Amino acid sequence: MKGFITKENIWYRAQQLIIFVLHLILLRWMFYILSNSGRMPMLEVFYHFLGMSIMGALLIRGSAFWARHHYIKEIKKDLDHSEDTKAE
Repeated sequence: MKGFITKENIWYRAQQLIIFVLHLILLRWMFYILSNSGRMPMLEVFYHFLGMSIMGALLIRGSAFWARHHYIKEIKKDLDHSEDTKAE
């Protein structure tokens, strides 16, 4: 646990925290709608489910894009480091 948050990965951990909080918000929204949908008009429930679907899709796409960005950044960093060691 000592190396969980370091200077090198603090932004990556911040990214994970943001994604986690957004997922908790989406989960809370789902719980609210499932608990109260019997008292809502059908159109309102439809719009809530449409909004949850859009938010879920954006979370999946955004998380994948952000993770890919970090992955490519790490690969470039490793390649640069290996080229520097070969040049010496």
